[in-house]
Amino acid sequence: MVKWLCVVCNIYVYDEETGDPQTGIGPNTKVPDFPDSWRCPVCGATKEKLVPIPEEEYWQKARAYTDFTGKKEEKINILVGVDNPLTTPEFRQEYGKPLGFRGIGQGLTYLANFSALSKYRLKNRLIAKHEDPVIETAFFGEKISMPVLGAPMSGLSYVSNITEEEFAYNILEGCKVAGTIGYTGNTSKDYEMVHPAIMALKKVNGHGINIFKPQSQEVLVDLIKQSEEEKAVAVGIDIDGAGSVNFTLAGKPVFRKTIEELRELKNSTKLPFIVKGVMCVEDALAAAQAGADVIGVSNHGGRVLDSGLGVADVLPGIVRALRDTDNGERIIITADGGVRTGFDVVKMLALGADFVLVGRPLAREAVSSGVEGVKRILGYLKTDIKIAMIMTSCNKLEEINEGILVKV
Repeated sequence: MVKWLCVVCNIYVYDEETGDPQTGIGPNTKVPDFPDSWRCPVCGATKEKLVPIPEEEYWQKARAYTDFTGKKEEKINILVGVDNPLTTPEFRQEYGKPLGFRGIGQGLTYLANFSALSKYRLKNRLIAKHEDPVIETAFFGEKISMPVLGAPMSGLSYVSNITEEEFAYNILEGCKVAGTIGYTGNTSKDYEMVHPAIMALKKVNGHGINIFKPQSQEVLVDLIKQSEEEKAVAVGIDIDGAGSVNFTLAGKPVFRKTIEELRELKNSTKLPFIVKGVMCVEDALAAAQAGADVIGVSNHGGRVLDSGLGVADVLPGIVRALRDTDNGERIIITADGGVRTGFDVVKMLALGADFVLVGRPLAREAVSSGVEGVKRILGYLKTDIKIAMIMTSCNKLEEINEGILVKV
């Protein structure tokens, strides 16, 4: 009988002879015969992530898996489930340990994203003519199925058995098949020839957005040029990456940027230019002065500065300040942070965002279930958005405003 290992978590093992009562698999069941709904009990991966392994390796891994299952009530795997801080205790960084998916330090900024959104409730309003909500829109001429984009993420190779290129591809392609657009992040790992995000962009024929950490101008101009050559939808800089621990440890310095430096990057490309990581009015106005086409209101998922504010706390003020500028109506505003459902998406839109970025939920699926997992989560979000619009009597995206919110 064949023995198997999950290559995503590198923990779960399966013996065909004994089966797996925990996941409902009977004895003498071959992996190809598992139901399509089967998921690895450790990381949530699909059956396609199971590979045959030698007998000796199985018994070595079996001890580790037995140890894991014996302690699983004490452990919350970073790849499974929705990271709601009310139910997931591992929201904070353990001092001296890798960050993983958690919030930096005590996790206060990470928690602030959730608490900021939770201050708002959606107002039921139902006595109106019924219409099916129209949620399709466009992002720089690209038609998309909803105002949701995949947030830029990277570094998953540090915590799971996946390459940076594969992860970036899963996000971009998953978003593409769901009818929207994904961003890629910027890893601190060395790469031999071409940046993994650029390679992933090439595989999807340019249907994506590359965001890079604030490295030297020379490095950034080169990466932006490569993105342009691959016909990216847009390109940009993650200014809050100036606090990146991984880049510092890898000997790749990151910097704060001046208005002049941002303008130089903007003028280096014909692509729409994004400045992401804005959390105050001062930075928003500076980014606008530099000529940014998109300003991303984001605190990096609470991963770069502890004791910060939640995105939904600062978003309305930033929106008002930008709209009052001469080119305020031209600038696109995105927001991310604590968004886990389509109802959260609608709240962010009501607070003034034009588009909403979703991160961790897509990352989990990109690692464990690949393209199909990313597509599935985006499908759930789309359904939620439509329900929220029906229940608040919003037939078009333009009708979503602060009037549908109640602050508690």
